[in-house]
Amino acid sequence: MENTEKISDTNVNVTIPVKIGYPVLDKFLQSKMIGEIISKEGADGEKSNYAQILNVSIGRSDKEGFDFCLDVNLQTLTNLFKNKQVRVFFHAKLELHKEEQRIALKDYKIDGKTKNWIADQLLETVVNKWMYDKLKRKMNFDFLPHIQEHIKSLNEKLENKLEAKEGIHLIGSLENMQLSNLKAGEEDLWVSITVKGTGIIELTKLDF
Repeated sequence: MENTEKISDTNVNVTIPVKIGYPVLDKFLQSKMIGEIISKEGADGEKSNYAQILNVSIGRSDKEGFDFCLDVNLQTLTNLFKNKQVRVFFHAKLELHKEEQRIALKDYKIDGKTKNWIADQLLETVVNKWMYDKLKRKMNFDFLPHIQEHIKSLNEKLENKLEAKEGIHLIGSLENMQLSNLKAGEEDLWVSITVKGTGIIELTKLDF
């Protein structure tokens, strides 16, 4: 009982910044998007293929009011413009819903010029809508189930003393862990994680 009371009195409330480099996000997006076909379904249910994604990368947007910019390289597949490479910039603004622990696409803007009026119209209609629908789904991250799973796993380890280093053990319990902030930096995506709970550090070995 005495140990339990001591642990319950040691409140922990800390915010930890997490940095994710854009090259890491590049590899993730490339694995999900390279090779995908941009198509449109007609009134008769028949699909028309317009372009294929050759490459994609992500960085900070230079447009005011937007967080990220997706640089997408496309190869056209239409009969009129076949095998023409097009570069499209998709600027996105993300929003963190703290209560739901969800990141969602709030706003977007697409830039892509081919110096051909007909091809540009194609980009502004088909590609614009396809990219929005695709990224709205892919950029809707529900973190709550993952956070709850990690809290359970960490609490199991903390209950049995988590060894941080030889002679240094962590004991305690996590009550809450949530995303508290999201920011696009020049080279990295920054996410703030706020952790609340109780805990102590136990020293079992002293070296002098």
